[in-house]
Amino acid sequence: MNGRPPEIPPHKLISALRNYNLLPAIVFLPTRRKCDEAASETATDKSRKTDPERAARRRAMFDEFGIANPEIYKHKHAKILVNAGVASHHAGHMPAWKLLVETMMSAGVLNAIFATSTVAAGVDFPARTVVISNADTRGNEGWRPLTTNELQQMTGRAGRRGKDNVGFVLLAPGQFQKPKVIAELLRSKPDPLESKFRATYTSLLNLLDAFGSFAQVREIAEKSYSQFVQSAGFSPSVTKRAKARTLNDAWKPFEKRAKVLDHFGYLNFKTETVTESGKWLADLRLDRPLLVGEALRHGLFDRLQPKTAAGLMASLAADADRDYGNLHLSNSLMDAITSIEDIIYEVSRVEWRFGVDPVEEINLSAAAAAERWAAGMSWADLVSRSKAEEGDLVRLLSRTGEALLQIAHLKGENANAASLAYQTADAILREPVR
Repeated sequence: MNGRPPEIPPHKLISALRNYNLLPAIVFLPTRRKCDEAASETATDKSRKTDPERAARRRAMFDEFGIANPEIYKHKHAKILVNAGVASHHAGHMPAWKLLVETMMSAGVLNAIFATSTVAAGVDFPARTVVISNADTRGNEGWRPLTTNELQQMTGRAGRRGKDNVGFVLLAPGQFQKPKVIAELLRSKPDPLESKFRATYTSLLNLLDAFGSFAQVREIAEKSYSQFVQSAGFSPSVTKRAKARTLNDAWKPFEKRAKVLDHFGYLNFKTETVTESGKWLADLRLDRPLLVGEALRHGLFDRLQPKTAAGLMASLAADADRDYGNLHLSNSLMDAITSIEDIIYEVSRVEWRFGVDPVEEINLSAAAAAERWAAGMSWADLVSRSKAEEGDLVRLLSRTGEALLQIAHLKGENANAASLAYQTADAILREPVR
């Protein structure tokens, strides 16, 4: 392809694939909006051939799935899915919808799925053909090129076991298509492995409580790093020369966090022991545990209503850069937010002192959405008034509910907060949130 040709309209692309017997297909598009628009446009194509038998199978599967997941009947693409056999699949859709689409695709009753690149990781439904529309993808930090691993995951969906002798990967022409770049990525070695072993407050507390000394924690951190280096295929000679420096780097983040925890009384740095407060903090498997721990120690949760506690926890559990609309916060939630911001300021001040990067800002739009949901707002009203995508809302509220259940398991001095957390989680984790 020379120059930058225009994109092929989705319905014409699917029609061409049908004519060459290249369906079903997964068409990867760069944004959620493009996926939704492509599914709608393809479904309205009057030249589309219909298959009454497959449509009947889709209807039967849809109705059977809807017994346990009634929210799918209200999905804006329900008719498109059943009648046209095409679907949009991305993180903005509700989990039940995505599972239904994946089930139908695996059963062979869909013609095409329009998906973002993130669908390639974590799901396993193949197609006869995979269509790559862009050499770039859009992430939380804006546009960036596809990585080798992402492209391999996408192209790996081509070819159905037991049905296709080969799978097909097509590059669709478009303004941002770069065939040479795609060809180079396909010939490239996989991206280097990235160690997922992270120094966190809870991992440090649990390791220290289990093994009893910083020396043991350091040994575990160094072993984990060494195993990562070996699995990544680095040469032994390079590893040996850099060993002293890199192994020390593996321990340093733990040491810095130990000093922060010592300042707040969750461990004793001199005696290398976990305090009683540190023991219950270690049991909190959630994001920003130190902030939640300090909120508990200051009794912040003891004086909140369930809807206010829901908003406060959502502000901590949400991704900082995700927008959940412009709903207003109540006065009681604003007061709670002011209190948690005071705690954030103090924790951040100590973290800076010991060289730990402070956590991201809290999310006020998430707080407002969770407060309304916990207060009894209907799902339809929440989606309409927040203008957030259903999948994003479900993910936010699920994370919030799960975090509250972590607090609900605490005992002793946190018994009152635990009771409130359990009551709040019950208000949050109602249909369609699971």
